[in-house]
Amino acid sequence: MKWRSLFNADNVAKLIIAFFIGLAFFLLIWPYGMEDERVFEVADPSQVYMFEDSSRSRHADVVEASISGYLDGTATVEIYYPDMIHRVWTFELPAGRIDSSGRWDFYDREVRIDYFPGTAKKGHLTIKTKVF
Repeated sequence: MKWRSLFNADNVAKLIIAFFIGLAFFLLIWPYGMEDERVFEVADPSQVYMFEDSSRSRHADVVEASISGYLDGTATVEIYYPDMIHRVWTFELPAGRIDSSGRWDFYDREVRIDYFPGTAKKGHLTIKTKVF
C-alpha cells in the first residue's frame, strides 16, 4: 500500500522535474569547477615579464584577470592570444595602489600575459588569471 502511494503519478512527475532541475544546475556550475587560478608575481617592476597560462578543458570561453599591488610609477599589462597578434585587453596601470580586474570572452586554451614597465622602478604586483 505504501509503495503505491509513493509511485503515483504526482510523485513521479515531481521526481522527474527535480531531476532535470538538478541536472541543469550541475551543468551550469560544472565549468567553474574546471577553472585553475594561476598566480604570477612581478617582483621587480622595472623589468619586462612574460607569463603564459592555459586551461585544462578542450576549449576555453572566458579569461579572467586581476592585478593587485603597488607601483611607484606607471606600467602596462597586456593579455594576448598565443599568436601574439590578437590582444584581448590592456591594463594601463597608474602609480600608487593597484586593484584592477576584468573578464573577457576568449576562444583559445592558452593566454599570454606581458608586463611592460613604464616609469615604475619599485613596487610589487600580483597577477591572477583564470582561463575556463
